[in-house]
Amino acid sequence: MKKIIKIIMKIIIGICYFAFFYWLCLFSSSSFYGDFNLYTTIRSDSGEYYANIYKHLPTSPISIVQILGGNKYFTVLYNKKGEELWRVSYFDYIDEESVFDMMSFPDDVGMEGNFICLTNHGLDGHDFSKTIRNHKLQ
Repeated sequence: MKKIIKIIMKIIIGICYFAFFYWLCLFSSSSFYGDFNLYTTIRSDSGEYYANIYKHLPTSPISIVQILGGNKYFTVLYNKKGEELWRVSYFDYIDEESVFDMMSFPDDVGMEGNFICLTNHGLDGHDFSKTIRNHKLQ
């Protein structure tokens, strides 16, 4: 019985190690963000929204390659109350020149509720015309 428990524990520990290192390699460079890695803040003209640009953390092989290549940043959109509304994918990186090139907020003229920003995969964003605080309107 003790032998079976030891085998099961080794399997569980092995799965946990695998899951942790898998997560570390793929997702962790932008999982944690705050004042410690804040690069800049861009505000909408009306003041209803702002986007914080954060620096990726060099915690994975993917992020180290991207950072060394100049793609150091990622975007998180907030409303004026400081509530997080949207963020880019874990795999999106932005270089310094693209941070200010194109960013349109949902309240900008002609945007009709869309937030758009540049990433290394092209334009990215979210349509907020049918959502309020991440809740779909019926």
